[in-house]
Amino acid sequence: MKIGISLSNYGQLPSQSFLKDVTLEIENKNLDSIWLSDHIIVPKNDKPWTRVFEVITTLGFLASLTNSVQLGSSIIIIPLRDPFVLAKQIATLDSLSNGRVIIGAAIGWNKKEFELIGSDFKSRTKIFSENIEIMKNMWAGKYSEEGYSCEPMPVSPFGPPILIGGQSKGALKRVALLGNGWHPVGISSEQYEKGIKEILKMNKKDYLWSLRINFAANKKISSKYTGTDGGARLRLVGKLDQIISQIQEYEKIGLQHLVCDIRADSKEEYFEQLQLVSEIKSSF
Repeated sequence: MKIGISLSNYGQLPSQSFLKDVTLEIENKNLDSIWLSDHIIVPKNDKPWTRVFEVITTLGFLASLTNSVQLGSSIIIIPLRDPFVLAKQIATLDSLSNGRVIIGAAIGWNKKEFELIGSDFKSRTKIFSENIEIMKNMWAGKYSEEGYSCEPMPVSPFGPPILIGGQSKGALKRVALLGNGWHPVGISSEQYEKGIKEILKMNKKDYLWSLRINFAANKKISSKYTGTDGGARLRLVGKLDQIISQIQEYEKIGLQHLVCDIRADSKEEYFEQLQLVSEIKSSF
């Protein structure tokens, strides 16, 4: 079981020094990965997404600070971006980080963000599929064969793995048809097991099974909450032995990469929670 951190690149807490210090601590503690969230421009009342360090740029910054930790997006909104530019950015990041990139990808949920940028919200599923195919073709060298140059190519053969987010029927279908893995947010082990079975029923192949989940050890808060997209979510809460037991349930049904989403009001609190994740990691 790999265990990583969904690093807060949004809200009022992150800064250059915060991102740098936390990243160095994550690698120092031998955790497996760092993941960043994504929004470009949203209405002023859509907090905490009103202040977001751009995902690809910031991953490049983190790549320059690290040597071994994997670098992921959780989750980048594919239909909001030009696929050729995004493929180039990711290939460059993968090349400069020596193949450490993982792409968590989704269709997006914020309609007003789509409208302002000029992307068709209703067609975002179709755009997602088309853009993923363009990116894969670019990384596989298809355009080079047609007489174009797009080097540097990714270190990872055929590009970094693409893990598709969401747990709707449509999202599971996208995983089966387009993805190298699944990356939902805050679902139970029972829901995860059901999703795995449905994906494998549609397309039986090897997948990378990952999950991002809110992490709040030793805090007296509910294990249930509502995500910013309005969906029901679960978080890991309780004492460390209780959380380890919960993670083991996910491991039993096939989870390979757990991404802990730490929420904290201060840098000190964030580092305290990071230390607890590190202690849990030693049990796997």
